Amino acid sequence: MRTPPARPHEHHHEEAANTMPLQRLGAAALSRAAAPAALTALLLVTACGTGDAPPDGTADAATAGPRGRAADGDLEITGAWVPEPANPEIAVLYLEVHNAADEDTAITGVSTGASPGADLCGTEATGSGASRMRVVDEIPVAAGGSTALVDGGYHIMVNDLPEPLEAGDEVAVALTFAGGRGLDVTAPVQPRTADSGPVTDHGGHH
Repeated sequence: MRTPPARPHEHHHEEAANTMPLQRLGAAALSRAAAPAALTALLLVTACGTGDAPPDGTADAATAGPRGRAADGDLEITGAWVPEPANPEIAVLYLEVHNAADEDTAITGVSTGASPGADLCGTEATGSGASRMRVVDEIPVAAGGSTALVDGGYHIMVNDLPEPLEAGDEVAVALTFAGGRGLDVTAPVQPRTADSGPVTDHGGHH
C-alpha cells in the first residue's frame, strides 16, 4: 500500500458552476430525496463523485478483482474499493455495510491512509430536479439490513490527495460507528471501468 507523505489538510470540494455548494444534511432529508436523486444523479457535475464513477459499468467483479472485506461481530463490510481517480487530488470510496444486530446503527466517521481529509457524503434532489452531493454527519444502517455506498447515493470522498492513486494501490480505511465502535478495511484501487456498485461474495445479505 502506498503511504503518501503527510501535509496540512485544506478541506475542499471542487464544483462546476452549475452546481450548488456542499452543505450538511441529515439522514431524514436524504431519505425523502432518495427517489428523485436516483433518477437525476447522472446529471450531476461535481467533484464529489464526478469523474470517479465508471463510464459504462459493464465490467464484472471477476474483471475488477477482489475487493475489501472485514467483519466484527454483527457488523460486516464488503465490496470496498476505490475507482482509479480521474482527478489526481480527489477519490471516491464505495463499499457496503451489513448490520446483523437487532438495533439500528450508523457510520459516523471515516479516516483513510491515503489522505487526512475524508468525508461521508450523500445525494439529494434540488427543487429544479437536479441532484447534488452534500457532506453528511452520518450514514444510517438499519437493524438486520445493509447500506450500500454507491455512485448516486451515499459514498465517501477522499480529498486533497497528496499523491495520485493508481490501479493496484490499496487504501487503509477506518470506519467509526454509533457508540464509538470501529471497523477497519483495506480498499483496493481498481480501474474505473469496474462496476460502480459494491460487490458482495455471499448471498446472506440483501
